[in-house]
Amino acid sequence: METQSAITTSCKRATAALAARRHADGYWEGRLASSPLATAVGLCALADDADAKIDRAAAAEFLRKTQNADGGWGDTEISKSNLAATLLVLCANRVRDGKSEIQNPKSKMLSPEALQKAEAYVEKLGGLRDGLRRVYGKDLTFQVPIRMTAACAELLPWNEVDALPFELALAPRGLMGALRLPVVSYALPALVCVGLSRHGKAPSWFLPLRWLRESLADRALELILTMQPKSGGYLEATPITAFCLLGLKAAGRNDHPVAKNARRFLVETQRADGSWPVEVNLSIWNTTRAIDAVGPAGLRAGGLSEDDLEDSRDWLLAQQVRAVHAYTETQPGGWGWNHLDGSVPDADDTSGAILALRRLGLEAGHASLQQGKRWLLGLQNRDGGWPTFCRGWQKLPFDRSAPDLTAHALRALQVLGETALPQYRAGWEYLRQVQRKDGSFAPLWFGSETAADELNATYGTTHVLFACEGDAQYGKSVRTQALTWLRSIQNADGGFGGCKGAPSTAEETGLALRALAGSGASPDDAACARAAKWLIDRQREDGSWDPAPIGFYFAVLWYHEELYPLCYALGGLKAWAAAQDVRAGRNEASRSRLEPVGQV
Repeated sequence: METQSAITTSCKRATAALAARRHADGYWEGRLASSPLATAVGLCALADDADAKIDRAAAAEFLRKTQNADGGWGDTEISKSNLAATLLVLCANRVRDGKSEIQNPKSKMLSPEALQKAEAYVEKLGGLRDGLRRVYGKDLTFQVPIRMTAACAELLPWNEVDALPFELALAPRGLMGALRLPVVSYALPALVCVGLSRHGKAPSWFLPLRWLRESLADRALELILTMQPKSGGYLEATPITAFCLLGLKAAGRNDHPVAKNARRFLVETQRADGSWPVEVNLSIWNTTRAIDAVGPAGLRAGGLSEDDLEDSRDWLLAQQVRAVHAYTETQPGGWGWNHLDGSVPDADDTSGAILALRRLGLEAGHASLQQGKRWLLGLQNRDGGWPTFCRGWQKLPFDRSAPDLTAHALRALQVLGETALPQYRAGWEYLRQVQRKDGSFAPLWFGSETAADELNATYGTTHVLFACEGDAQYGKSVRTQALTWLRSIQNADGGFGGCKGAPSTAEETGLALRALAGSGASPDDAACARAAKWLIDRQREDGSWDPAPIGFYFAVLWYHEELYPLCYALGGLKAWAAAQDVRAGRNEASRSRLEPVGQV
């Protein structure tokens, strides 16, 4: 009884904390971590912009204080050091206030001691040339922009910056997958801008190709101008926008509208402490996570009214993309990750929106949900799995089908009553094929810094198990082995990390607890009880939990989000409490975990 009481108290505190973080318009915005990497590339892009009203001194101080003991920088203030972030800080140190600083070492951002430690860290990882290839392999999405930034900082000759084929951005979008571009689907603006920088600084020796690129440059810029949102920030993200601005400046196109818009975005999104986050916000994703974690009954218990829930439902409906999207040219019907113009419809957020809207009482036959279903089905790859943005882009890992995305799409089809579709069966077959020998699943969108492969198998496996909860037929083929693996990686402290031996986090412990509780755990299940205790013991005074850098975004770029641990931990605790209630016959109290779909 004491344990049940502690869980109830913890859930009440967490639900109140979650409800308090809701925006008056019905959504949860959250807060993404400040990023040394994003801050460094933002400084590089604005280095010689005297008219850019940013706080350079505060940005420099942010970078000074976030250097790790090993000499490197991570992607967030609490992340492990990595090569990309450290290289970009070194570039920012060299060009922080314009070219005059290259000739004045005393005005550099880093002290001689800090600089020496950073350079030693980079050399230990293989340096600017070999190290980047070792990290990114054949994926040029991030490594070529970093090389371009180094060339702009005079740390690398321009002929060592890969000549990205920016002219291919003009090919029909339906052929992009077949072209097997060296960058991922969302990076077409960077392909153009970074490619133009190399073309301007070190053009091809092959004259016909040089002339072709020269003749197509303006058309390529016109294309990415149509893709640029009103804010000026591609994907509402600092790194890709800053790389685009830096590339255009190097190409002598500093006054092009794309550059002007990107500059405005960077100026407007710098934070008060001088830093930049990797992304402005994840409002749609956070809103669907909040609703998925506790459901309407839980939110009502946290103090939200029926009108509040209707506002959240209406807000989500209003975020559905109603036209062919300029960025990916996908059909109407999907949802992106936030409510800003730079957001791009994707499989994960569309699935999440469908699930949340059903939980909020929208009928399965509603036109928006049916359009969302068609959008999802149109994105499914031939292998049966779902990718993020574009069907058929299979060259690079980012664009391939992924278990976490596929499981989420299957859950969306379940709540729409579409389990008889051949696409639904194909999705389960894909999951069966990609389940690893140990029973786990490797996701795309979340990682684990301490895993050897940096993949968060806990996240991937739990999301497949969530899909198994809603399918007694197909799910059983992967469920048993997945559960065995999940139980095998629980840490001695009762929590879960991203893989066996990884430090416990609130995010992964909450997800694991929810998956175990929803898979038929008994009321006295020791693994669930230990996981619940771990969460209760580490809950903050305000009802939330500390975040961990589990985010995996933009070619191995890490972040964390303040709402993730709150949603995932609360979801796990409520699932465990509901499972105990069901088995004890207290069915009414259990409804807040997976409240039946119906009217709010």
